[in-house]
Amino acid sequence: MKLNKLRVVFSVVCFVVAIVLFLVFRGQIFYFEVPKASWNLPRFVWCCSAVCLGFALVAFDLRYHERSPLPEYATRYPLSLLAIAALVFSGAHVFEATSGYVFYYLSSSLCFMAGYKVDRFWDLIQSIIDRNRK
Repeated sequence: MKLNKLRVVFSVVCFVVAIVLFLVFRGQIFYFEVPKASWNLPRFVWCCSAVCLGFALVAFDLRYHERSPLPEYATRYPLSLLAIAALVFSGAHVFEATSGYVFYYLSSSLCFMAGYKVDRFWDLIQSIIDRNRK
């Protein structure tokens, strides 16, 4: 099969974005005290970084897929990844049990896996909603 260079480019871009986000906020991310404010930009950036790493991996895995990644990689996926990061951030940051240092372990693993499974993530949410309606 032929290498799809556009998918590789998007994979590298997502990887670089994840690393840059982490490096820019690295001094503010790791602390153990629970902040008083409900919004915490460095922790949200931590989630965005992890979700971008997961998506970079799935984009690289699909590098031999012949179909063009456009327009989904430029329109649908960035919004989905941002929504996933916000969902995981709010879920892990709100509860007192996970708002300390456990936040980093929980949010990074959830965001990474959700970024890797971004196509199936919303199907999972929809199946949970449908199951609760019955």
